[in-house]
Amino acid sequence: MKKILLLASSILLLASGGFADERYFTYSYESSVLSQGEFELEQWVTNQNGKQDGSYSQWNYRTELEYGVTDRYTTALYVNVNSTHSVGVTDVDNNTSVEFKGFSWENIYQLSNPHLDAIGSALYLEYSTDSDDHELEGKVLLSKVLENGLNIVFNSVYEMEWEYEDEEEGDKYEKEATIEFTGGASYKLSPAWAVGLESVYVAAYPDGFDLQGREYQAVYVGPNVHYGAPSWWATLTFMPQVWGDGDGASGGRQLVHQEKMEIRLIVGYVF
Repeated sequence: MKKILLLASSILLLASGGFADERYFTYSYESSVLSQGEFELEQWVTNQNGKQDGSYSQWNYRTELEYGVTDRYTTALYVNVNSTHSVGVTDVDNNTSVEFKGFSWENIYQLSNPHLDAIGSALYLEYSTDSDDHELEGKVLLSKVLENGLNIVFNSVYEMEWEYEDEEEGDKYEKEATIEFTGGASYKLSPAWAVGLESVYVAAYPDGFDLQGREYQAVYVGPNVHYGAPSWWATLTFMPQVWGDGDGASGGRQLVHQEKMEIRLIVGYVF
């Protein structure tokens, strides 16, 4: 009976022009994964702009090649590049540069199916490095696709970063931890189009990995729009900061360590 349900679900997804891992959100991961032997190419473009003063804009580019190892396990490799423009921002050097930010290795293992089970769930682990700095990110992914076209998602994220500091008294690594809670809901207007709302809570702990001595926290909330074609899909999110506090915060927002607005576009092609 379960095999029949899986087959019926796959047929419905293909008929609607969607894919098993088609992303309806850009800041949260759903618990869907690629089918075994399937490849997907994704291009991410994120713009973070606006500080407490001056002119600031950073573009983050991530190119991802994803592969379905099994029907439950997907792995991926990212290439990361940043482009930054900063003029007249307090405590930030005037700068216009393009910087290679290294590689990331992503792994997602699905525990339950968001279409067939009461709730979909998956475990996520990503390692990133540019040879100097290192980052390890773990996530618990929860999502559910309802029959009325509503898609709900929630992620819990813990990130550890080792940042290289070249000091006169000797080389060392600074350790910093970040926690995030992300979530959202998306509703299908048609087989191709969906609209939704996403949110992100982020908090940083710069003195180690024990989540002591929080430096700041911030909340972002904003809309997204999704389009799915027969062979590709795209999702765009606008995410203004609505609240923040901590080091250097003023006027109810954190604009020293975070930005006024984030905009993210992800385009995916399955082959």
